[in-house]
Amino acid sequence: MGRAIIISLFLCTLVYVLVALAVSANLSIPETIAAKDFSLAEASKPAFGKYGLWFTVGIAIVATISGVIASIFAVSRMTAMLTEINLIPHKHFGMTGRLQKHMLVYTVVIAILLTAFFDLNRIASLGAIFYLTMDVLLQWGVLKNLRKKINANSAIVITAILLDLVVLGAFLWIKASSDILVIIVTLVLMVLVFAGERWFLRSTNEEKI
Repeated sequence: MGRAIIISLFLCTLVYVLVALAVSANLSIPETIAAKDFSLAEASKPAFGKYGLWFTVGIAIVATISGVIASIFAVSRMTAMLTEINLIPHKHFGMTGRLQKHMLVYTVVIAILLTAFFDLNRIASLGAIFYLTMDVLLQWGVLKNLRKKINANSAIVITAILLDLVVLGAFLWIKASSDILVIIVTLVLMVLVFAGERWFLRSTNEEKI
């Protein structure tokens, strides 16, 4: 598993570097900034004309749809597992079928609401901040509670925490100067999640007692 992760990261890094080189070779920095999310499609036009543009857009659409579907099913499975071990609340709302299908519906509804109120850049920023924060908390939990049980290397865990904090701090600094609303919304959502989870776990423990 570790070897597979390292190889995957290497291949992804290589692809991203090659894409960046391809864009920079065909577009100037002002043109790349102006193209924004469509810079790769614009970079293909000098070499392949409008056919390269449409081909790149088509590939991007397929990749996006595949990524969204994979993410939705992965999140629904994870949240279903957390529900089964009583770590997050759940309500059927009259739906039939397995628990994972219910969580799939909830995930899609949340995704639709985010898409309705935020653009893709803000959604990606929210996801990045939440992910980095979650990873710091996860690594801290391993270091504090599971280090001896799973024989974790403290140096690696601490390094991961420090790197996450560096990236998170730099990202928050950039967003604070360009889009403070993202940080405000993220903080509000985090407070609601922590407060709601704390209340749920406390009420669940009281019911067991």
